Amino acid sequence: MCKRKRCSGTQKVYASHESVYGSGLITCGHCGRPVVVEIKPKKSKTGTREYRYYRCAGYAAKDHPRHRLGEAELDRQMLAIFQSLKVPTRAIHAWAVKVIQAKARSLQKQKAEATARLQRQLQSVQNQQDRLLNLRLLEEIDPDTFACKRAELQSRVDELKLHLEAHDRQHQENADLAIRAFELSQSLTEKWLAADIAEKRQILEILWFEPLPR
Repeated sequence: MCKRKRCSGTQKVYASHESVYGSGLITCGHCGRPVVVEIKPKKSKTGTREYRYYRCAGYAAKDHPRHRLGEAELDRQMLAIFQSLKVPTRAIHAWAVKVIQAKARSLQKQKAEATARLQRQLQSVQNQQDRLLNLRLLEEIDPDTFACKRAELQSRVDELKLHLEAHDRQHQENADLAIRAFELSQSLTEKWLAADIAEKRQILEILWFEPLPR
């Protein structure tokens, strides 16, 4: 649950999660500390509206620059980044999709070859397991040696199966990932302007390729 703290004697409200750029998403270029949000309510004839300002958590430290940015300014900078990602014409858009598709096919071929190698290795180890069992049935190896070798081979089988499962998932998940990412980059401006706080943070999470602080 988000925690809010109202500072006595002022109208400022500090919120840890109710913001687009807060919660450690940005760090201060001066000292490296996280940028935090101040939420300041302002009353008007139509009601109370909240304005968000961002500053370094060490804002009050001696010799620290006293800079604050409104959320609108950060939005403006983000929209400029989104705009720079857009291709200018449909022809270039179509060309980019073809290039991405070709690259994806090449990567899929490499992954298929890697999967085939893993399958060959797995089959080889499973064949060794069969031979080991036959040796034990013929009493050509003692029980202790059999148990030790069987555990070793089973561990290798389990390891190879995990690698194969991971390859299968990646092959399926990455087949059209590049295309989806490119298409998303072409509509980020529109999505951003229509998004709420949670949706904007989700967009940033996609761009940063890792979960943002909650």
